[in-house]
Amino acid sequence: MLAANNVADSVTLKIASTAQQVSLLSEALHALCLYVTGNEKCALDVQCATVEALNNVVIHAYHNQPGHEITVCWYRQDRQLRIEIIDDGDSMAALPEPVLPDFEAEGGRGWWIINASVDSYFYKIIEGVERERVLFPGENHESVATAKPNAHRNVLTLLKQF
Repeated sequence: MLAANNVADSVTLKIASTAQQVSLLSEALHALCLYVTGNEKCALDVQCATVEALNNVVIHAYHNQPGHEITVCWYRQDRQLRIEIIDDGDSMAALPEPVLPDFEAEGGRGWWIINASVDSYFYKIIEGVERERVLFPGENHESVATAKPNAHRNVLTLLKQF
């Protein structure tokens, strides 16, 4: 796990896509939230939602393949915590409905838990474009020869008031 404190009231943590790394980050995040809010329930809610989201990244975006990077950015502004979970794995086409499945169901509780644990959340896909610029001698403008989709990032943002 790599930690960086970039600006006041923010921390960035980077982990590999493994259950062990998710567990370590979970403990660090809980301690940070508890320290800042002084509220055990708030810290546990943020921890729970973040762990569910990270597990979804490991399982669904990276298909349980270790070694992929996941970045978690933690922010405090006024009386709100914002957690951004960033990956470059497979993107979701839409956010699943946060409904509680039948008791006997083996899975499907993650989005219900996330929805119940934070005040709001949203998901964005940032798509990159590779652009090739061609410059010719004696010309003061550039010509775009090619533009094609390139890498993307997925960002899930969790918001919690305290």
